[in-house]
Amino acid sequence: MTKDKILNKLRDDAHYYGDFGKQYLSNSDIQSLINNPLDFKKPMQPTSAFLVGGYFHTCILEPDKLKKYKVVQASTRNTKAYKEISEGELCLLQHEVDMIEVLRDKMFENEICRDFIQNETNDYEQPGIVELEGNMWKGKADIINHD
Repeated sequence: MTKDKILNKLRDDAHYYGDFGKQYLSNSDIQSLINNPLDFKKPMQPTSAFLVGGYFHTCILEPDKLKKYKVVQASTRNTKAYKEISEGELCLLQHEVDMIEVLRDKMFENEICRDFIQNETNDYEQPGIVELEGNMWKGKADIINHD
């Protein structure tokens, strides 16, 4: 497969984070090797902090993808309502979404941040691959601002 075809395939999150992307080393692999080598190449368990961070990232850079998140109107993840609606899936709480939207609005009130992030010449979510020391690595730039 040519590099262009690989990069095109890695633009899709399902491939980037799925089986296709797992053939490449990434920053997550570095973290597991440093923090707990026994976790190397083991799937990461989802956490609420990871979910909140992912929602913030999506809210800023890919708002058209927010519909992929399930949001539950509950005070905590321990309530009966949450457990019934989530069906065992880790979901966002409405108050977390509200907080993230306030943070997004604050960020975009800052002219410098807004202009860098929402520049019409930007490229978003651009994957890259490289061979280092005989190993293939992948990464993804959140934003490439050409200005």
